[in-house]
Amino acid sequence: MNSSTHKLRFLFSLGDLTHLNLSFFLSYHYKFDEFQLSDNYVFLLLIFNLSWLVVANLLSLYKIDRLFKLEVIISKIFTAVSIHLLILTAFLFLIKGSIFSREHIVYTFVLIIILLPVWRVFTLFLLKKYRKSGYNSTNIVIVGQNKTAFELHNFFVNDNSKGYRLLSVFLNAESDYKFNCDTFSVDSLESYCVENNVCEIYYTLSYNDSQLMSKLLSFCDRNMVRFRIVPDYSNFKSRKVGYDFYGNLPVITLREEPLQLGFNRFVKRTFDIVFSFLVIVLLLSWMFPILFVLIKLDSRGPFVFKQLRSGLDNNNFHCLKFRTMKTNADSDLKQATQDDDRITKLGEFLRKTSIDEFPQFINVFLGDMSVVGPRPHMLKHTKDFSDSIGNYMVRQLVKPGITGSAQANGFRGEISKFEDIKQRVEYDVWYIENWSFLLDVKLIALTIVNMIKGQSKAR
Repeated sequence: MNSSTHKLRFLFSLGDLTHLNLSFFLSYHYKFDEFQLSDNYVFLLLIFNLSWLVVANLLSLYKIDRLFKLEVIISKIFTAVSIHLLILTAFLFLIKGSIFSREHIVYTFVLIIILLPVWRVFTLFLLKKYRKSGYNSTNIVIVGQNKTAFELHNFFVNDNSKGYRLLSVFLNAESDYKFNCDTFSVDSLESYCVENNVCEIYYTLSYNDSQLMSKLLSFCDRNMVRFRIVPDYSNFKSRKVGYDFYGNLPVITLREEPLQLGFNRFVKRTFDIVFSFLVIVLLLSWMFPILFVLIKLDSRGPFVFKQLRSGLDNNNFHCLKFRTMKTNADSDLKQATQDDDRITKLGEFLRKTSIDEFPQFINVFLGDMSVVGPRPHMLKHTKDFSDSIGNYMVRQLVKPGITGSAQANGFRGEISKFEDIKQRVEYDVWYIENWSFLLDVKLIALTIVNMIKGQSKAR
């Protein structure tokens, strides 16, 4: 770690502590109309700062990552603030700190939640500018002449805000690509790295050349140069590749699944239970008797329509809907189409507003479905689509939802051509690979907006 990185870490930590203490003092002044802290609050301020330093260290909050993502950093800040609040609350409970104002604590953390993210966004903006000016940079070289080497070269050349300074590319054969920097033979790599203070080597060649790899690894270990291997994932560009370690063995996975983590599943299930319970109590409790009468008056048949559909791990479950069609023998074989004569007048309204799906909140409460997830299809469609779309069954890795990424983006209703279902599957797979609680909230909000507007012609 170079001296400028140390200075940046100090700047981030000093800035965070400044805003934390500013929030504490401003809240104290607002609550007590005084600037001078009492002895008790001086003690609380000491604990306040020490606990923050512990949390920040545990979460590596000041690690300088050149490939940082703003949303990840903001998420870590909110996590740190939440843990900090829990620690402070637990401490006050243990010492029975009734002498301290709860309002002051609330005001303090409200200010922190506002000031810290704003401060961090500002500093990251300045850091990008700082690196673009040539500071806090690290010298790197690439070994290889293949497509992977060329794409990596483009990444470093086209974006200098990360602080990488690409000096040269080293080849061990002729290349079909034109590199926008000096190129040399791999035989001169070691002397070049020593003379030019190279910090990192990015190796893109085949693993079959074990002699060259072993030689370069040994050189890097002796000279404190970091050796990065860049595997060729060109066949898997549409996937989010990750890896785990089974003992000392690296195991590559071609799909990230956030809902494989127990904590994420707990968060999602807790939200499903609370949300579905509120809908059942606040909406379905009065909606059921009204629609029972209207549906019965509109046409003969059951009030609620039950249909076997494909669920988690391709297990079947009875999906519930308010009946929108006349009773017919094709309900499990033929999808609803535009101007379908099976749809009743009331059913047309229920479908347009998505009210017909509301009984599925009972499915959610019982655990067969989730509020957000890939829409469950009838068994015939699951069989047909799984035969024609290679990644269709990936949808069954999570619970089906009342709404999903595809539906929130307008892909709902009749499937009139192959491209319709193909795009829906792409949205669903993307959702599985990118799940977050905030994404669920966003998709629910989009769905509510679509319900209010109505979607007469969904894709």
